[in-house]
Amino acid sequence: MQSFFLALDPFFIAPYRWISEPAIAVWAGTLVLSLWCVFAGEISSIFIYHVNRAYYAKLNAKMVHMHNLSIEAIKQKDKTNFKAANTWANEYFGKVFFAQAAFFAVSLWPVPFALGWMQTRFTGVDIISIPMLSIDFDKFSLTTLSTDFISSTTLSLGYAFVLLTCYILLRYALYKTRKYIPYLRKIEAMREEDAELIDQIKSWEELNTSAQEAPALQKAKEDTVTAG
Repeated sequence: MQSFFLALDPFFIAPYRWISEPAIAVWAGTLVLSLWCVFAGEISSIFIYHVNRAYYAKLNAKMVHMHNLSIEAIKQKDKTNFKAANTWANEYFGKVFFAQAAFFAVSLWPVPFALGWMQTRFTGVDIISIPMLSIDFDKFSLTTLSTDFISSTTLSLGYAFVLLTCYILLRYALYKTRKYIPYLRKIEAMREEDAELIDQIKSWEELNTSAQEAPALQKAKEDTVTAG
């Protein structure tokens, strides 16, 4: 891994040398590095989505189908089929959940590598120092008015804070602007198309509706028989 970082070092360190002021250079260079992380992660996520889209859609379809079967079984008061369908629905739900988590995790893989490279360059460097008050309760006493138990200290933040701050801001910016980027807009349309299947899933509230409608339907049926 060290040789990998050394090979990429000239490429990664270049943006840090664009600005002569060290404090600004660190933020500017890390912003560019974070941009590469966002770009590489997004490309990876899109690639995995394309490769697995059919499988993901199949899992969604099975989850919705089994869930709807369980709802119908409840309506028919079929406890055996409900348990069987509900078990399968829960299993497919778990698979769908972890598939979605995997798509998100794929987009994050560049961050650990960026942190690993920054460790070789910025270990021990305090980029941000925040003054704070420190309280030593061992020196605190109610019998004296001394403030010796209070002292000043400094909270130091290093390269990890800078990278994560830049990365989170860029990810949020991408989230807000992706609908204006043609290719990403196309990907979002594909995901919305896949999500339409979820809209077909039946709600548990339908059981309450059916339960409320059943007496009215029975009464109407009885009235019809009586009238006849």
